[in-house]
Amino acid sequence: MSKGLNKRQFRTEVFKGIFELDFYNEEYKSEQLELLYDENTHPEGVTVTEKDAEEVKGKCDDIIKNLDAIDKRIEDSLDKWTINRIGKVELAILRVAVYEYDYDKLEAPIVINEAVEIAKVYGGDKSGSFVNGVMAKIVK
Repeated sequence: MSKGLNKRQFRTEVFKGIFELDFYNEEYKSEQLELLYDENTHPEGVTVTEKDAEEVKGKCDDIIKNLDAIDKRIEDSLDKWTINRIGKVELAILRVAVYEYDYDKLEAPIVINEAVEIAKVYGGDKSGSFVNGVMAKIVK
């Protein structure tokens, strides 16, 4: 029996869900959220229990419900950029991080560190520093 996801794995699964949902129109997001876990094991070898899957879906749903406010926080922190210029990977990471900071009330250093670590794995060479810079402005 699986012991479930650790905190970083959980956060990574939420990031993947938010990233994936960004490719769908608003009317299809809730349907896609339900289809997020057709299989229990991901390519990285991470086993997602039914409980984990429900919790990830719930967190993704909460983020989507608060997306306008989250995106405004991100946009307000950008210098000479618009949110539409941010890559989809970095945007999904920032959305999860802002949610964790604003709604889950996690401490800034934890949120920033975790977001940067996910960016290093899933983003480009400069993703970590970009995410760090945006989040530093958001939490100040």
